[in-house]
Amino acid sequence: MAVVLDSYVKRCAAALEEFSGQEACGALGIRDNVRGLLGTLARIDAVVSHEERRRVLSSRVDAWVVLLKDVMYEVDDVLDVCAAEGAKILADDHPPTPKVRCAFMFSCFRYSGPQKFHHEIGFTIRDIDIRLREIEDEMPPLPAAAGPSPRRPGGARRDWFSSEMSRSCHEDVVKPRAAVGTQVHKSVAGLVPRLLREGKKKVDVFAVVGAVGIGKTTLAREIFTDERMTENFPICVWVKMSKDLSEAAFLKKIIAGAGVNAGDTENMEELLALLSSALSKRFLIVLDDLDSPGIWEDLLKDPLGDGVARGRILVTTRDEEVAAGLKAVVHRVDKMDAENSWALLREQVFLECDSEEVQALEDVGMKIAEKCEGHPLAIKVIAGVLRSRGTSKDEWEMVLKSDAWSMRPLLQQVPQALYLSYVDLPSELKECFLHCSLYPEDCPIRRFDLVRHWIAEGLVKPRDNKELEESAEEYYLELIGRNLLQPDPDNLDQCWMTHDLLRSLARFLITDESILIDGQESSSVGSLSSLSKPRHLALCNMENSLEDPISVKQQMSLRSLFLFNSPNVGVIDNLLLESATCLRVLDLSNTGIEALPKSVGTLRHLRYLNLDGTQVSDLPSSVGYLVNLQTLSLEGCQRLQKLPWSISELQELRSLCLEGTSLRYVPKGVGELKHLNHLSGLIIGQDNNDPEGCDLIHLRAMSELRYLQIERLDRATSGASALANKPFLKVLHLSEQAALIEEEENGEEQENQEGAEKEEKDEHEVKNAQWIREDSAKVSEKIWNELTPPNSVEKLVIKNYQGRKFPNWLAGPKLSTSFPALAFLDLDNCMSCTTLPALGRLKQLKSLEISNADSIVAIGSEFLGTTVMSRAISFPKLEVLKLRNMKNLEDWSLSVEESQTLLPCLKSLHIQFCPKLKALPEGLKNAALCDLRVEGAHCLTEIKDLPKLSDELYLKDNRALLRISNLPSLKSLTIDDCAKLKHVSGLDTLQHLRLEFPPSTETYYFEELVTFWNIAFPRWLELLIRLQANGLRRFELQCALPLLRSCLEGGKNWHVVQQIPEVRITSTDGKKYIRYNKARRIYETNAQCEEKSSSCLVDMFGPTVPTAPGDVVVYIRESSCCY
Repeated sequence: MAVVLDSYVKRCAAALEEFSGQEACGALGIRDNVRGLLGTLARIDAVVSHEERRRVLSSRVDAWVVLLKDVMYEVDDVLDVCAAEGAKILADDHPPTPKVRCAFMFSCFRYSGPQKFHHEIGFTIRDIDIRLREIEDEMPPLPAAAGPSPRRPGGARRDWFSSEMSRSCHEDVVKPRAAVGTQVHKSVAGLVPRLLREGKKKVDVFAVVGAVGIGKTTLAREIFTDERMTENFPICVWVKMSKDLSEAAFLKKIIAGAGVNAGDTENMEELLALLSSALSKRFLIVLDDLDSPGIWEDLLKDPLGDGVARGRILVTTRDEEVAAGLKAVVHRVDKMDAENSWALLREQVFLECDSEEVQALEDVGMKIAEKCEGHPLAIKVIAGVLRSRGTSKDEWEMVLKSDAWSMRPLLQQVPQALYLSYVDLPSELKECFLHCSLYPEDCPIRRFDLVRHWIAEGLVKPRDNKELEESAEEYYLELIGRNLLQPDPDNLDQCWMTHDLLRSLARFLITDESILIDGQESSSVGSLSSLSKPRHLALCNMENSLEDPISVKQQMSLRSLFLFNSPNVGVIDNLLLESATCLRVLDLSNTGIEALPKSVGTLRHLRYLNLDGTQVSDLPSSVGYLVNLQTLSLEGCQRLQKLPWSISELQELRSLCLEGTSLRYVPKGVGELKHLNHLSGLIIGQDNNDPEGCDLIHLRAMSELRYLQIERLDRATSGASALANKPFLKVLHLSEQAALIEEEENGEEQENQEGAEKEEKDEHEVKNAQWIREDSAKVSEKIWNELTPPNSVEKLVIKNYQGRKFPNWLAGPKLSTSFPALAFLDLDNCMSCTTLPALGRLKQLKSLEISNADSIVAIGSEFLGTTVMSRAISFPKLEVLKLRNMKNLEDWSLSVEESQTLLPCLKSLHIQFCPKLKALPEGLKNAALCDLRVEGAHCLTEIKDLPKLSDELYLKDNRALLRISNLPSLKSLTIDDCAKLKHVSGLDTLQHLRLEFPPSTETYYFEELVTFWNIAFPRWLELLIRLQANGLRRFELQCALPLLRSCLEGGKNWHVVQQIPEVRITSTDGKKYIRYNKARRIYETNAQCEEKSSSCLVDMFGPTVPTAPGDVVVYIRESSCCY
């Protein structure tokens, strides 16, 4: 079973019905043929809808299913041809010329004359109708009792997109769920102390062992993110193991995780040496889903053993023998018991676990949890099903009594709950889920690409006047909400992955027409020939070209072709594209392809073409023949310098991605692509006075845009009405070329001049540069003032603006009405603007970033946009405010009356590299800040009176900072290189203190203070620790070696150290350390005082502190591990 037939039949019928009413159908003279076909499909649809569920629950595939599927694909192809040809006839009032038709005509239509084409297409439709009638005769009769889909108790089945779960889930679905079950919490509580405990080995290996889907990765992830682990292991690296991962790539992942760039080297000796040096501090490496112990013995054991740091390797594996081969400390993950199963199900379904609704559903819920047989994955996907059913007990009873629980397993190790979760999906979501089986494991796929793949395959139905992309996003969020897809932990909002068991299920269900071939596995290469008509092909780890497997070229039925992890593929054979004429999706991204064959123009049905990150320098003009193309992605094609003029022929194009290319200009014909809703990297203006470049005026007709990124606005000739008639625009990026480039070039020329001639030329060039800047500023202001973005914009990025005043639409009095939906605003490199707009008037603004604004000297009350008499709230929803690289900012004032409210929602404030800023505004005292970062503010002398600042204060390189006071709610304080600090007080709830100071050789100011810091704690620190004796839980210090040694047991500062429950001190070069944990009786160091022998170090706890079983007191000699 592959294609979900009932969905596909309905989709084809709907497309035929829509086409039958169009003028193009009449122009081709085939309206009667299409209507006859529709009647046959309507009868077939009734039987297919009844049979679909039975087929899901059975491994048997009837012969009529295979035949019907083939015919449906053919109907889809024929509709494409008819729509294109009919449109041409109507547009040109005559048929296409034979030359054009031969370029991309479908092979089954052999004639080029108009009358012959009409005759042949009519004959083809009649033939399809006849074949469908024959299939109808082979289909089982519709049972007499069968009728419409059964109604649920209390009413008809709700549409999935309007369900209670969908509404709540879609709001915040990609955020990680905290619910992992009490059993996992208990395991974490037991394992973390064991991982932290020091043993005799420099590198200890631990293994989490259990069956697939039992929760090994969840447990490892909880350990990996545990605060105790991140505190004790400065280097934490997660590697998802897979067969596709080469040894070199594996080592590079660990090296990169340690913060070191391995470059392009593939030399194993170099990588092993780099690995050893990169792991210079205590490290934790997680190897998720390891299937062989060889990687430890052959790769990691020696370089880690020879390294300077101690560490832990945590492995998850299904195989006990792998754990034995690693000589690992083993933790086995067993199935969850009934109580824990229900607890996990309850947490996954409900936000409030003690509500009356939960108690009413407990009996049936526990029975459902019991059917999941203790599999956490099964429980989570069933939770997704239950969330879609709401809190009706009848709905839950239906899930409990589902036939899927009693069906014969189709795959070993796949719990019935996973089948049930698939069966419960609406037909269109089933197809989208099955499509996800095409992607290789452990390969995060961009959300942007996935939804466009679905659209290209025709899997997404338009709904409620929404764009296809918006509907596809709902599909994506629904699958995430049902736990059938999961956000990538490293990129929650943009990438996704899926569990191995769910991928196995999807591949099994779609195995008769889809296949993933790994070029490194010879057994998989020949498997393509086992499919009679493969529709979807994914190639992974291919080398050089696509000549192998040869059978790829023979697959005329292919509808999608993907290349993954194949950077060495440099050639796409012409014959391949000429053969695969039915392709809808062609993804060649991140390969080494330098040219796209001209035969790409024969792909009449192609909807998605992705060349991101390839080496192509241009595109063949034949791409203009891709009349159905919806997505063309060229991001990161750094060698691409021009686009063909024929791009204007792509009238169905919806997404054009050009960011990161070297395009000199974009043809003005792009403005004729009226269906575009996503356009990035658009270069404005002409190159070398070429009149064919796209100007702002050419964007007027593009009314469907949702995302627009414009570059080189400095080359625009006019901005009048360019952004008018764009009522759906949500994301807008506007950018000019940075003005500094021209000045730097002038500066390089000046360096070569000498004497009086140089001085004269310098003066002349300075004046000339000023005139140029003033002229550029006037031109910029004129162009930008004319742009006037629509009021639908939710995110606005302005970069490299050269005007001296912000555009009127941003700085005018009607700002709040001009941008009623604006939530994210980024002003970057607006170097000449001297004042900021009244951004406090933006009622929906959540995030504001201002960077590289060199001409801003002061920020005053005008920034708030309110007056003393006004009752309006300034920045009513702002949560994040970042001020960066504002080198001339001196004063920031938020002066308001007591009755006024401002920044009520501000959570995070970052001030970075504002060297002249003298003070923080007093108006911040009422802000409920969680996070405050101040870095590079060299004139700032104090931070005080922030009573609501709660989570963290991070201070770095603030050279004039003298005082920190009255921060009574602060929990964590980090001070890095603030050498003049003398007074710290009023930190009543401080729990975590971290101090860092660079080595004196790297510090050239405040020399006397540096010398002091090298040998002693400042008085404020001793006083703070004494005052916080009962609250401070953890102290971390990075300092010079003399100060570190003064903290050893018996040293000058030992009395300070021993008051704190947990202490970590490291030298600035990272080679010496002290670790102390009072409660766990741990004292470790490799930095004993030179005057003491390492062999005579005494027990710091004295004879009155016994060592009980399980307690650890560790003394490490100078020659041992290095932190």
